[in-house]
Amino acid sequence: MLNTIDSKTALKNLFHRTPIVQLNALCRVLKTQSHMSVFRRMKPLGYLTSYTHRSRFYTLHDIPHFDAFGLWFYGNVGFCQSGTVKAAVKELVDKSEAGRTQQELQNILRVRVQNALLDHARAGRVGRKAIGQRNWLYLNADASLAARQWDRRQAQKKRAAVLIGPLTAAMTIEVLMEVLQFSRPRVLVTPEQVVQRLHHQGVSVPLEHVQWVFERYELGKKGGPNSLRSRH
Repeated sequence: MLNTIDSKTALKNLFHRTPIVQLNALCRVLKTQSHMSVFRRMKPLGYLTSYTHRSRFYTLHDIPHFDAFGLWFYGNVGFCQSGTVKAAVKELVDKSEAGRTQQELQNILRVRVQNALLDHARAGRVGRKAIGQRNWLYLNADASLAARQWDRRQAQKKRAAVLIGPLTAAMTIEVLMEVLQFSRPRVLVTPEQVVQRLHHQGVSVPLEHVQWVFERYELGKKGGPNSLRSRH
């Protein structure tokens, strides 16, 4: 294995060539098979582990440029300032102006968040309030802050209803048909993608309406868009 000084140089050169790497590349550049030795060499530099791809990717702490949500993506590999999906979910809910739905969190984080939300809700780390028949709005655990988030959400819905008009049956059918056509095994379709695909076909459906359809029919959750097919 390389000594401490050579390891530092080798690691900096590696991350200069590619911002994210997997463990096997780190082992090769440090000339060791010991994972613990790799982490010991990485620790003084400061490193982050991806919250996507089963934490298989690493980067140095000074490489990411985090967005307003505290996230950074290199391609489809995601890193978060909070460290884990579970921590990121709680922070996104706590700091939101009007709470967050499961679908909204999944759109932001680009991964499934159901288990993290359930764990937080059961432990009382976040609150939740029913919206629709089977959906929840996740809120701050502090009751007074949660009440403000809920009020803002209701105000947003009223403003949106005035601005974009009613959701018609024809719009709902267009959305559902597009989700069915988009369906692929293990592919998580998002409302934004549906809006874009419909737009290319000359069909205009506001994002808010598509999001409502996703919540009403529980699209984008466990089983993905194929869950819609399983009901028939």
